[in-house]
Amino acid sequence: MGSRSIDMQCWKCGAELKHLLLPFSRYEECSVCKADLHACLACLHYAPNLSDACEEDRADFILDKDKANFCDYFRVNTKAYQKQENTATSEARSKLAALFGEELPEADETAEQSPQSDADRALAELKRLFGDEE
Repeated sequence: MGSRSIDMQCWKCGAELKHLLLPFSRYEECSVCKADLHACLACLHYAPNLSDACEEDRADFILDKDKANFCDYFRVNTKAYQKQENTATSEARSKLAALFGEELPEADETAEQSPQSDADRALAELKRLFGDEE
């Protein structure tokens, strides 16, 4: 069985990845965001509406769908990237901010923040509320 090349989009950032050799190694990653490509989220069998999120009945259960795995049933989904529509989330955050009289950061800022910065902001807000500012 020889190898062949494909073009695909990264499931995480949507970057166009050209001339990738199949079959993927477990260590194949996106050249832009370094996301694992041999992961459930990049597979044709990925189905988030199913309990185990996989249409392949014989596949072992994989807990971390975004991490590299050894699944023998992995088939590349060249269009795995799904742009996230956060209008409902944005509306809810706006209403909550209005309720507490706060201003929300610009949309671009929110999209680029990492979970760590969210945690840091939450901790800073707790310290401010309880008068524990440094």
